[in-house]
Formats: sequence, C-alpha cells, structure tokens
Amino acid sequence: MEPESVGCAGESRPFGCNNFLLFRNRLTLILASMQMKKILTSPILWIALANLLACSHRSATAEALTIPNPDDPSKHVEAFFKRPLGHGPWPAVVLLHGHQSWPSAGGADFVKWGVLDKYAQRGYLAVAVSEPGFGNSSGPPDFCGPLSQDAVIGVISQLRRKGLIEGDKVVLEGVSMGAIVAGLIAAHGQPLAGVVLISGVYDFPLYAAKANSAETKGVVKELMAETDGSPEALRARSVLYSVQSIRTPMLILNGAKDDRTDPSQARRLADEVTLHGGSARAIIYPSFRHYIPVEVRDKVIDPFIDGVLRK
Repeated sequence: MEPESVGCAGESRPFGCNNFLLFRNRLTLILASMQMKKILTSPILWIALANLLACSHRSATAEALTIPNPDDPSKHVEAFFKRPLGHGPWPAVVLLHGHQSWPSAGGADFVKWGVLDKYAQRGYLAVAVSEPGFGNSSGPPDFCGPLSQDAVIGVISQLRRKGLIEGDKVVLEGVSMGAIVAGLIAAHGQPLAGVVLISGVYDFPLYAAKANSAETKGVVKELMAETDGSPEALRARSVLYSVQSIRTPMLILNGAKDDRTDPSQARRLADEVTLHGGSARAIIYPSFRHYIPVEVRDKVIDPFIDGVLRK
C-alpha cells in the first residue's frame, strides 16, 4: 500500500500565485527604472509588494496530503489542508469542488482562492479534496460514485488519525458535483456535524428524463460516460433515494434560474429530510443561476457552520 505523504503546498510553486514571477520581475523593473523618492510613493510598487506577501503567506501555510484511495490502493487521493492557530485537534470544514474541465486543479482551487485561509482564520481545520480524476487524484472519475465518496472519507479518516480533526465535528461543503458527493456521504451514515449543499442534483432518474437544454444534456452525457448508465447507477447517485437515513443537519442552496440543476429538487430534499426526522433548510435565490456569489451565500453558510461546529 502506498504510504500517505504530507508536504507544504507550494514548496516548488505557490498555489494561487501563478503570477508570482511576473510580480517579482515587474517589481525589479520598477526598482531599476525609478528614482528612490518616486519608488517610495509608487502605488504600483505597493500593489506588487502586497501580492508578493499574499502569495508567500498562502504558499507557506497550505499543506498537501496524499493518501491511497481506500477502494483501490494503487490509486491516490490528493488533498490540501490548513491548520488554524493553536494546537489541534480542531473542528473541520471539508471543501468539495464541482466538475472541472481538463486540465483541472481539483482541490488546489480552494487554496488559490483563499478559502482555506478564511476557514482557518475562523478557527477551523480547512480541508480541500481533489476528487478522483481531478487535480492530482488518480482517475478515472466515477461521477460522485463510491470511489469519490470513499476518497473524501479516507482523507477525513487520515486527518483524524493524525490528531487534527476533533471527533465528528466535520462539515462537508460541496458545490455542484461536490454537493452530490457531500449529500451521499451524509446519506450513507458517515458521522458528520453538518453538510452544506450548493447547486446540486439530488434525483438523477428524474433529472435525466427531463433534460431538455444543452446544459442539462451535457450533465447527463458526463453522467453516462462516467458510469454504466444503468437505472441503478443513477439511483445510487441520487440523495433523494436515501433521505430516510439522513440525520446530519443540512443547508441546501440553489439559484432559481439555475440552468444546470433543478431548484425544485433542493426544496424536495429539504422537505423529505425533515419529513423523515432530519433537519434541513433550503434557500432558493431568485436572482441567481448555477453560480451563487460567495459573499451572498456566506451570509447563511457561516452561521450554519458555526452553529453545528461550536456546540
């Protein structure tokens, strides 16, 4: 079995800092071409310095983790995590990305965007997982199937064994495809404190039957390509077929104008989870499509996460 490995994300190249060399070179040109007085008052100089400092901060503190995939030890799973200040274990927020075009960044996007920084600054162990077939996680992708679900569970288990995660105080936050994976993990009984589902599909047999736009047909095409396309495969990836076993608190977000998912499924999921004794809240944003701006959704996500992790 391949041993897990840990390293500093960005030891060779800072994640989120693809323009690092560009900033450095521009700064060098500024220093060479301007008089000292002008240098000290140049806004360009201070912008460049701020970017250099931000890049250095992110690259020094985001750690990379690689583990064998629990379902196939010949394959590996890539993850990134950032520790908050102090000593662990800590409550954890695990971030799951949506579908990405090739070449894909996987969970490294959350490092680049500063999402790990945000959660670590709030006192949580911030984790991002590259699902199978994305980033540097071995493929092929299985469209939210067992390989994807167990990859996420394997990362959580490894971080818990390392003494970094406090018991079952884990929130999964998934976007699009990541929302489906997060919902299925909760439905299959994994002990979690909460789940945040953003712009997901929760009933694939119905979704496939009603697909009539280029966007929805594209999703179904990906689904069929990454599975055997059978009714069983579609049901196995549908959270609404397992609502009776969900006891993890859920926050479900969707845009009313989403052209890739069906917002009525978000409402159905919340209603069915509640009907079967669970706790779920659905929020449908009238003005938004598949993408819900971070500053909008964080107004409800942040208090939800604090509420379930700081009990």
